Amino acid sequence: MRAPPGGRDDHGAPGLRPIRPEPGPGHVDHTPDTGKVRGVRCINCNSALGKLRDDPVAMRRAIAYPEGNVWKPILEAPGVYQLPS
Repeated sequence: MRAPPGGRDDHGAPGLRPIRPEPGPGHVDHTPDTGKVRGVRCINCNSALGKLRDDPVAMRRAIAYPEGNVWKPILEAPGVYQLPS
């Protein structure tokens, strides 16, 4: 993603906020292993990424939780169910 002209998002804040584009102070997000800057996030989104250790599987489970999909068994074969991991 490229920053819009002037390096501001739609709310006039510096940088891009691809997760939750809401006004407020931005925090620099970086990769934990290399320290490479990835963008600007709000403190809550930046903390969530860090607490989930940038693990896409953990993020998918976190997304499924409020949608009520976490504990629904998956039908593998007739009469055979698997619980999500």
